[in-house]
Formats: sequence, structure tokens, C-alpha cells
Amino acid sequence: MLTNCKPIYNNMSLEGKSVLIAGGTGLIGTHLSSYLTDLGVKVSHLSRSKQSKSPYTTYTWNPAEHKMDTEALKGVDYIINLAGAGVADGRWTRARKKLILQSRLDSAATFEKHLAETGVKPIAYLSASAVGYYGDRGEDLLTEESKPGTGFLSETTVSWEKAADAMEKYCPVYKVRIGLVLSTRGGALPNMANPQKLGVGALMGSGKQFYPWIHIHDLARIFEYLMENRNLNGVVNGTAPVPVRQTDLVDAIKKGMNRPALKLPAPSFVLKTMLGEMATAVLDSTRAVPERLNKAGFEFQHAEIVEALRHLKENKI
Repeated sequence: MLTNCKPIYNNMSLEGKSVLIAGGTGLIGTHLSSYLTDLGVKVSHLSRSKQSKSPYTTYTWNPAEHKMDTEALKGVDYIINLAGAGVADGRWTRARKKLILQSRLDSAATFEKHLAETGVKPIAYLSASAVGYYGDRGEDLLTEESKPGTGFLSETTVSWEKAADAMEKYCPVYKVRIGLVLSTRGGALPNMANPQKLGVGALMGSGKQFYPWIHIHDLARIFEYLMENRNLNGVVNGTAPVPVRQTDLVDAIKKGMNRPALKLPAPSFVLKTMLGEMATAVLDSTRAVPERLNKAGFEFQHAEIVEALRHLKENKI
């Protein structure tokens, strides 16, 4: 268990700081960019193509070739790397699995190469990671000190975090193991909630598996908190304090989003037939908790699932 996690409040202000975000146009990156901008942070993005309509200064890069416009690194205080091919964007063929892993390794390698060449040393490098690190662990309570599990998601996340660690030569490294991100604007929630408009809520397998979740606004606040509190470098679980079982998530959508539904079973063998190996993404049980953030005194604004869903719906976040 972690024992030395009392916060060291540096009373740092992020106003006027410069943050470079890779993956800034995705669900998390879009919300985080807006959130940090509201704090007075100068946000810029890395993109594979020029974004003339973007509200953020955008620099081009090609992670597959480890290329980057090094102007992006000039004067940068923080780097946030959210880049990587979507895990649930397609069936896990051999080629897709290679892309999911390699896109994460390439983005980190690109930063490592250009930090070395330019001599830039940011205040911190913050990398997305995933609770997939823990694999299918049933009822086990999982903290940042828990060992990795087995399977594709676990193996991918282990390699992903190792690639991020290469930046330790230049600055402190933070790895945020993100859970199920809840937002009405994308991600998994609309796919889960929309069928409940029709009165149907699917039970994935047994429905007893734990899903570690996080309100997207709390996730943005976690990144802010890590940027301001340098004692928490290393791994943190980017999840709400209490993970929920999948069957309870269906009930929470009913209560929080006013979408009553009859629970209908989606047996494991059906999901495996339809999704192949990717079925593990919905069938695995990962009872992960944010122990380091809890001990450091981080205060979640949306720690209870029904309230979080109600807030998301009412505010269209």
C-alpha cells in the first residue's frame, strides 16, 4: 500500500503556462483543452494535418515516422500525450491490434526523439494510460500498486507505460490509468444510454463485472491537479472512488438520465461471437480505485454515479 502520498501543495498557478496536447481533438482532449484554456493556460495541439479552423495553435507531426514540427516544443511547460488508435473503433484483427499498440509506442518515441534533439525539458510529461492494465480481476480491489493482468489490453498498457517512462530522462512522468469516461458527447455512454430510450438495457455477460468510471470533467481536473502537485508523479488511477457493476450502471442510467429499461441478457458467448477478442473490453471485471488521489486529498466533484449521469445529461457535457 502507498503510504507517502500526502500532498505537497506548491500553490502553483497554471495561468500563463504552455501545454502541448497530442490527441487534443478526441473526446478527452477536446474537453481538457477547453478546461485548461478557461484556467488561462496556453493550449496548443499536435495533429497529423493542419487544422485551420481549430481555436488552438496546431503543429503537425507524423508519429509513425517519428517526425514533428519542433516549433511545437519551444517554450512548452507541459506535454500531455493522449494519442493512440481507438481501442473500440474496430474488431481486433491482428492488424488492428498492431495499430492500437504501435500508435501508442510511436507517439511516445516521437516525443523522446525530439526532446533529445532539442534539449527541451518540460515541467512534466503526462501520458494517458488505461485501467486495462489490470485485466480481468473479478472481485479483487485494485490500486496503483496492483500487478498487471493478462491479455491484449494488459500487455498493451504495460508497453504503453514503459514507452512513457522513457521521458524520465527529461522531466517527471505521470501516467493516468483512465477508466470508462462518461460524457454525452462521445465515448461509451451514448452507446449504452441510447438503447435505453427504447426501454432496453443490455446485461453484458453476467452483468456483475466491475467498471471503473470517471466523469469527463473530473478527469480534466485530475490532469490539472497532477500539473500543480508534483509529488504524484508515476501512476495514478483516473477513476471515480467507487467502481460500479455493469448491471448497476444500467440502473444508474435509468435514474440519472431518466431512461427506464428492461434488462435483457447479452450472453458472453454471443458477445464473443460478435466481437471476438474485443468482447473482453466489456466482459472484464476491473475493480480499480484511485488510491493515490484519495490519499493526496483530491476531491472528486462527481463521485456518485447517478449524480454524475444526471449532471452530464442536464449540462450536455
